[in-house]
Amino acid sequence: MSVAFAAALLMQAAPAILVQSAAPQRPPPSTSDMPGWSKAPKPEDMMKAYPPEAARAALAGTAVLECTVGASGELTACVASEETPAGSGFAEASLAMASKFQMPTKAPSGASTVGRTVRFPIQWLAPARSQAPAVVVYDDFGRTGSISFNCRVRDEKSLDNCVVVAARGTSAANVAGEAIQRTKAPSSARAGTRLLVVVEVRPRS
Repeated sequence: MSVAFAAALLMQAAPAILVQSAAPQRPPPSTSDMPGWSKAPKPEDMMKAYPPEAARAALAGTAVLECTVGASGELTACVASEETPAGSGFAEASLAMASKFQMPTKAPSGASTVGRTVRFPIQWLAPARSQAPAVVVYDDFGRTGSISFNCRVRDEKSLDNCVVVAARGTSAANVAGEAIQRTKAPSSARAGTRLLVVVEVRPRS
């Protein structure tokens, strides 16, 4: 099983679920004047670290790491400040990946990144094994778009644990999100696997 992941620097506005001891005193995280990663985990690294119980349950999730940039751009003093779903093992797995990240020691402006605080999410997501027929919904307000979801198939063919993997037309996101909650997997989809579902939002004529 291959694993897709995403890691990006950002400030989190949602309330945190603290899953590790409190972070050491350090400057607040910021995305301003921040370079991209010079090194990051490979898909095979993520695959090996995927929490076993989550993998068996075809569960996707995320964890948010907060770290200090070390003298060579390595991440130090990392803590996992959030985990979704809580208790899923993604916090521990993400901490195990921290040593795989490295950042340039110079920011785009030329300022040093050493000692800066970075806070970023790591998405854990197994690829979909099959694809459902497209779901088409019509919108009374003329919104259009296409949102692709990677979802888990349940025993009764309902879908849960859906993750957006591609989007065209962000105004259609809410409409597509409501539609995916009503969508059933095709009879050929096996429970306990992940399914790709594309929701097409079209204006009602």
